[in-house]
Amino acid sequence: MTKGIILILSTICILLSLVLFKQNKQINKINEVLMQIEKGNFNQRIRLNTNNKNMKRLCENMNVLVNKFQKILIEYKKVEESRKKIISNISHDLRTPLTSLLGYIEAIKNDATLRLEEKEKYIEVVYSKGKLLHVLLEDFFALSKIESNDALLSFKKLNICELIRMSILTFYEDFTKVSIIPEIYLPDEKLFILGDEKSIHRIINNLLSNALKYGKDGGQIGITVKKENKFVRVTVWDNGKGIPQNEIHHIFERLYTLEESRNTHLQGNGLGLTIVKKLIEKHHGTIHVSSIPNKKTGFSFILPLVE
Repeated sequence: MTKGIILILSTICILLSLVLFKQNKQINKINEVLMQIEKGNFNQRIRLNTNNKNMKRLCENMNVLVNKFQKILIEYKKVEESRKKIISNISHDLRTPLTSLLGYIEAIKNDATLRLEEKEKYIEVVYSKGKLLHVLLEDFFALSKIESNDALLSFKKLNICELIRMSILTFYEDFTKVSIIPEIYLPDEKLFILGDEKSIHRIINNLLSNALKYGKDGGQIGITVKKENKFVRVTVWDNGKGIPQNEIHHIFERLYTLEESRNTHLQGNGLGLTIVKKLIEKHHGTIHVSSIPNKKTGFSFILPLVE
């Protein structure tokens, strides 16, 4: 009897030792994978061939954590690259007009041979460069306030068609200078939205300004308003050079500008469309862009209607 008990206990001890040995091997394997991940190999995952449900669950949960961490790391790298690009573009967009402005001021101050007409011309250039810097800084400030939710928006019932008419009138001289008569399609009925009047004007003005900068060479610029069920769709379009397909998905990014347009006198600061998108989202709307180069490029946004 005693020998039987000893035999059973011995068998149990041997089985426990085997189980513990196997578990130790599994734990060591987990540690090896974690050490690889710690060294920066984030493609590693814990894979064990085991029937132990708890061990399987542990490995699954650890892999979920590694997946989440890898996604966070990828997003961090994207943000870091975006930050570097923003700093580079800010530096360019501030330095270029500032250098030009200082150059003209120095010429006015030190060049005794300048005639009065030349000085007046230089002063006009200085003024335009100063105005460009002011607009750039204002846009940075506006975007910062929007993203930090510091912008105080006053929502009220607005007739979107009337706001569009008012915005088009402010661009009358700009259209006249480039000999363009805008094609305007507005419904006869009043279409009301719940919005911040200043923000809606800014959205429309930014899109019209964008169409003038990049689409005036096509000779046609238009704005179309359509009622779609419980929403209103506003489309600002032009027949200019358009946007290459590989750049469309970048168009609303901060400080993003088409490479071929950078360094030209029409170059924007790359913040206008970002501000447009953010403001439309604040109004519970969406914006979409489509482009067939040299045929038609349209920025179309949708806002909910109110009774």
